[in-house]
Amino acid sequence: MANRRRSGTTRPSSSGRNRGILGGFLGLHQLARNQANRRGGRRGRMTRQAAIAGSSAVADYHDGDFLYRSHLKRLFHWTLGLFLIPLCFVTVITLVRESGEDRILQTIWYSTELLSFIVGALSMVSWFLLGIANERLLYLYVLGHEMTHAMFVYVCGGRISAIHFSTEGGYVMTNKSNILIALSPYFVPFWSAVLISLHGFVSLWAKIPGGGLILTGLLGFTWTFHIVWTVWMIPKDQPDLKENGTFLSLMLIIFANLVVFSLILCATSREVQLLNFTFEWWNTCLDLAQGLWRLIPGFL
Repeated sequence: MANRRRSGTTRPSSSGRNRGILGGFLGLHQLARNQANRRGGRRGRMTRQAAIAGSSAVADYHDGDFLYRSHLKRLFHWTLGLFLIPLCFVTVITLVRESGEDRILQTIWYSTELLSFIVGALSMVSWFLLGIANERLLYLYVLGHEMTHAMFVYVCGGRISAIHFSTEGGYVMTNKSNILIALSPYFVPFWSAVLISLHGFVSLWAKIPGGGLILTGLLGFTWTFHIVWTVWMIPKDQPDLKENGTFLSLMLIIFANLVVFSLILCATSREVQLLNFTFEWWNTCLDLAQGLWRLIPGFL
């Protein structure tokens, strides 16, 4: 059984090319499906849903059992998604407390690393809004998206039979799928990880002049690249999100990205330390839990 996973990029129409790449993307998933079918032959024409429906395990279920299990799964996804909301709230509150207005201004003033990160981040936002090299950036985003899927397929012990990426879309065909494989491209900044690995490798052989500032500046650029394009892609009817429930997937993506941003802030700021941040986060969790516990008698 082959699972076909597609990225969230879309194909520009002929009129869209004249208006600019951000205004003309339509019909990704049908295109990706057609490409996978053409390339995959008989095996490629079997969608993941069709393959599952034809398996003996699912064939043994009665319609009522299948619907019952489906409802239980949806209920579990919604419950877990609701549980993640206070964790996202706690992380945001901790970020605000640890990088309050006075503190963050002092941090920026004394931390050239954080200032360099901010310059890189603002540069990426400017590129995106002005449409500078957006088609090339789109290609890099799709490439990173599919490579992240592929990387986590191997991490989870799966195999890949085909992979494709272009500005018109992309997909990975694999024999394994789970929530980590499905959502990893939405919270793992692929090009930031490549940048850090490349910097570490080069640093083993040569000293990079101004390497710290260059690294943080490019890290700001690549991380913002990941966030900007992910936010832009998510509303484009992503099959990755539907696989485990859109609500749960979105909450996991938001929480995971908040955690990644917190780690980057701790790494680039001299004022915000990881140990203190973790301690403050845990205390905020306890405060929120105690507050909610006090409200329970009022509802009884």
